[in-house]
Amino acid sequence: MLGWTEKVVLLFAPLVQWLNLPPEAAVGLVFSMVRKDGILLFNEGNQALLTSMSAFQLFLVVYLASTFSACAVTFWTIAKELGMKGALSLSGKQMITSFTSALLLSLLFGG
Repeated sequence: MLGWTEKVVLLFAPLVQWLNLPPEAAVGLVFSMVRKDGILLFNEGNQALLTSMSAFQLFLVVYLASTFSACAVTFWTIAKELGMKGALSLSGKQMITSFTSALLLSLLFGG
């Protein structure tokens, strides 16, 4: 609607590419940050993205989308309790932990 999604997807595209995932996987990652069922976008286009990935890549993209961040509703609830600074700090730590573990999995098992 406002073009923000394309910009955010472009921001996350290098992140998924570092994990040897197709850049299109960034769309599902971004929308999983809004709502966890945003992960269903991996299914878009007659499952073209899903069928182009190996089983390990599929595992990794679902793992990353599930763990990279809380959905927006959860984030705002945490912000109400801890304040915006606390929520951002917690979210940042979660993102770093998720990406680091995904990178380690990719290096160990990605072949």
